[in-house]
Amino acid sequence: MGNRPIFPSILRTGSTEIEDMNSENPDRQEHQSGVSPRRRWRKSIQVWLMKVLVLLISIFWCLAISIRFTVRDSSSVISTLIFYMSPLILLSLGAFVVFVLAWKVHWRRIAVIWLLLSILAGTWCWKTQFQNGTNANRVSKQDQSTKRVLFWNIGDRLWGLEHAINEMRHLDPDLIGLVEAGADSAEMKQFWKQTFPDHPYQVVQNGFVFLSRLPIEDTSAGRLADMGQYLKFSLQSDQSDVRAPAVFLVDIYSKVLKSRKAALKELADQASQLDQQPVLVLGDFNTPGDSVHFDPLRKNFKNSLEIAGDGYLATWPLPVPVLDLDGIWTNEFIELYHAENRWTWVSDHRPVCIEMSFKLPAEK
Repeated sequence: MGNRPIFPSILRTGSTEIEDMNSENPDRQEHQSGVSPRRRWRKSIQVWLMKVLVLLISIFWCLAISIRFTVRDSSSVISTLIFYMSPLILLSLGAFVVFVLAWKVHWRRIAVIWLLLSILAGTWCWKTQFQNGTNANRVSKQDQSTKRVLFWNIGDRLWGLEHAINEMRHLDPDLIGLVEAGADSAEMKQFWKQTFPDHPYQVVQNGFVFLSRLPIEDTSAGRLADMGQYLKFSLQSDQSDVRAPAVFLVDIYSKVLKSRKAALKELADQASQLDQQPVLVLGDFNTPGDSVHFDPLRKNFKNSLEIAGDGYLATWPLPVPVLDLDGIWTNEFIELYHAENRWTWVSDHRPVCIEMSFKLPAEK
């Protein structure tokens, strides 16, 4: 007993006292650990919110991709809204956001799955929304028969009208179709005549402006099932062996809760009746190009951007467009060489410009 060392018992007693002091003084313990309860609580809340966000985005993403693979915008109002709100480029970005959030909360396997989904959605978007289809005959067929056509919604301008005029003069198109272009007053009609004197054939009506170097033989107007309106022009061709070309200038309303089905079906019926002559359909359709409601129009017409497009197809809203709402459609009597959506900061819509020629009967 007398020879037992006393130092271990002293050390044990000292360590016990230190532990008691730390348990009685949490501030000291927090200071030693370097993390306060407030910070730990805040971090746990952040992690919880990120997990909830991962689950919510995942549910919406899966619902959106299911709708895109099945009904698209042919069913209920809710599914149509989801379809319009989830273009491919946003689905790709959304999947990447889920990947980043899942990685941060240490859901590694789930994160890898979402990274793969992001790559797949991005590849799908790249193949369908980014085009490089310029016709190989573009250079060899540059002659007097080649025409340049421009369509543009200039309603919500970010800059003054003079900037839009400068862009149009720069492109120097033979046919110009504008929607939401302002009043059809005598002053505006005079303005367009003075601004584009080399387009002597002009129609300014109901917010539409059509400027042409080709003579306009006839003009008519119509409505599209209370969801839009159009002007139809019969032009005189500058090629004696080409039948009179027709142009539809279309503006479909942006009523989110109303279907475009009847309006686009009416437009397809009207345009398809002219099956023995060149026909151009220029418009702001307020409908994505992959909508099922374009199916009737696709039977006899092709989206110029899908055939001879060069670049990104989305036209709205600038400065970051995600939906291809505007376009120029052509029938089999038109040869397309080049099509593009121009980058400008004038309007919230990108202008659509194509180069084409009217086919001779033997070339059809």
